Amino acid sequence: MASPCSVLQTSLAAFGELCQRPNPNPRDLQSGFLAVQQAFQQQILPLGDDDGLDRATLQPLLTEMNRMLRLMAMDVAFLQTARQPMTQQQRQRQLLTKLEQFGSFATTLQQAVDRS
Repeated sequence: MASPCSVLQTSLAAFGELCQRPNPNPRDLQSGFLAVQQAFQQQILPLGDDDGLDRATLQPLLTEMNRMLRLMAMDVAFLQTARQPMTQQQRQRQLLTKLEQFGSFATTLQQAVDRS
């Protein structure tokens, strides 16, 4: 069985590939984002309740990841509604930046889980 962090990393990688495509399909973006969100909610959030993990380290990280997911949801929605190519590119860059930040949080989380 795959570790919770690897499930999230797999979803992130697939979503990242979608986001980097020129003119990504809005439905594909939405479904890719939902896969990341679902992996986070089902695999990662329960780690905060695990007695074997350091909650003082984990809770702020989970909170920040959750916040970043909400911001990415807004970026996905804005990208889907953008009509001008320049606006689409700007929204896509913003989404990719947040996705990179989320990925770094996921890596930090993986390291925290591995240490426990």
